[in-house]
Amino acid sequence: MTTYRKWYCTCSGKPVELDYETEVLTEDEVGEPICRRCGATNSSDPKKTVVYRDIEDWED
Repeated sequence: MTTYRKWYCTCSGKPVELDYETEVLTEDEVGEPICRRCGATNSSDPKKTVVYRDIEDWED
């Protein structure tokens, strides 16, 4: 079982899934998720609008 974390921003009043930055940091890492609307990220969220949900994958 693998657990994935999906990040959402609620700045529009509804949770919208965040897009990951296109910059690749290393082979195993990609940039952090960012809101296209307000620019919030999971590490920089002054308005406290970023939330997450853990998704369990039972396929593996």
